[in-house]
Amino acid sequence: MPLSDHEQKILEEIEKSLYQEDPKFARDVKRRSPQMGERRRVKLGAVLFFIGFGILIGFFITSNIIIGVVAFGTMVAGIVLVAGSITGLTLGRGGPGTGPRDRLLKTFEQWESRVRKRDKGS
Repeated sequence: MPLSDHEQKILEEIEKSLYQEDPKFARDVKRRSPQMGERRRVKLGAVLFFIGFGILIGFFITSNIIIGVVAFGTMVAGIVLVAGSITGLTLGRGGPGTGPRDRLLKTFEQWESRVRKRDKGS
């Protein structure tokens, strides 16, 4: 949900005061990409999935149920990490209206308004 004008002004004031009080901290926080953690989680999830797949091959060789359960759990954990991280990356955390989801919604709303205008004109 986008911020109102009043909330945006308050946020800008807080940001200004942060820069004035502790400029080094403000630079460090701004420099850090919020999506870096998400990218690491995608990589970790992919690695977990492939480790689980390797363990699954071991299950087929040994037919040990415990190895199969561990393989399944590892693969599911990897998929969950990747799915959650991809969702976080695609939601556009760079600000309101900047993510692919927000752009898609805006495009759809524009198309819908054009269709409604065309229908009213007929």
